[in-house]
Order: sequence, then structure tokens, then C-alpha cells
Amino acid sequence: MPVVFIFSAMVSGIAAVMLLYMFLCGVRGVPIDMRCVDTVAKYLFYTFLIDFTLELLDLIHRIYESDEWFRSLDFMVHTKLYFPHIVIQILLSTVMPIVLLAMTQVLPLSEARRKFTYGVTGCLTLIGIFAMRWNVVIGGQLFSKSVLGYSIHKMGFVAREGPLVAIFLTLLPFFIGWTLIKLLPPWAGDVLARHAPHRCRAWGRFEVN
Repeated sequence: MPVVFIFSAMVSGIAAVMLLYMFLCGVRGVPIDMRCVDTVAKYLFYTFLIDFTLELLDLIHRIYESDEWFRSLDFMVHTKLYFPHIVIQILLSTVMPIVLLAMTQVLPLSEARRKFTYGVTGCLTLIGIFAMRWNVVIGGQLFSKSVLGYSIHKMGFVAREGPLVAIFLTLLPFFIGWTLIKLLPPWAGDVLARHAPHRCRAWGRFEVN
């Protein structure tokens, strides 16, 4: 399980970096370096394959053991967790991104189609990571530790573990990143514009050339 979580974090991190790069290029009005994005997508594809293989091995191992927890997990997957686990996590957010990334590696797609495919793949990947966290955390609270019955998870909107806190913690890294970008611009052109505005045009011509 720790190895699966590490590769899952690698998948989500690569997808998030790819999406942020494409989004920031659009906001700044600069062209996307397709060689860079193609390389990142290739790493995402290979990491995705390793992560999915490890998850399948973990599933096969659990089916082979079939301990006292297996019936409870099997029941949850076929009932309360069917949609978030089977539909969202596996089909929509794992199989579909792997297929889309495989198409970009095999088919000679145009630049615009590759951009669209990478954007969809990144969004589906991050949705799948959220679904996996939901299935692990919330799914673990839906059946008793004594394996004698099942419970209902009630989520308060303003509670400590409610949606309001989750939304705040999700948006917090973006706010921190925006603040750091304003304080420490990562692009040489922005640093030059702040300290030497009269040289911006020359720097712009240098970047284009």
C-alpha cells in the first residue's frame, strides 16, 4: 500500500504540473512549449502504467487472501462505493487517461488535439486521485471494525471534516503559489520588467529569437 500511494502521488503530481504549466501559459499569453508538454505527458503515461499495475497486483493479492475483511469490502464496492470506485476511480479516471495518453504516443495527432487531450487527461487524473482518497477515507468509515454491520457517513458542511474545510484546504496551495509567484517571479521576463523596464523589449526579442 505505501508503494501504491507513492506512485499515485507521482501520477497526481505530474498531472498537476502539466495542467498548471498549460494554464499559466494561457494566462500569461505565451505559447506552450509542446516538446516540454509531450515529454511530461510521456512520463505521466509510464508512471500511470506502473501505478495501475501495482493497484491490480494489490487487488489480486486481496482477492487471493480473502480474509474476514474481504466480504465487507466486496459488498461496499458493489453497493455504496460502486459509483465513486468503479465508475469514477477506475473507468473514468484511470482507464480513460491511459487510453488517451496511449493515443498521443501512437497516433500522429495535431498540436491542438494533443493540447486538448493532455488537458482532459490531467483533469480526469486529478478527479481520480480525489475519488481514491474518498474511497479510502470515507469507505473505511462505512463499516464497523467488528465486521458486524455497516454505518452511514454523515458530513456536516461546516464541520472539521466537512466540505467547507475541504474546499479551503484544496484552494490554499493555489493561494500560496499565487503569493509566491508575485513575490518571487519564476519567469526571467517578469524579473527584468520589474528591475529594468527599458530593457523589456530587447528581452522579448531575445526570447522570440
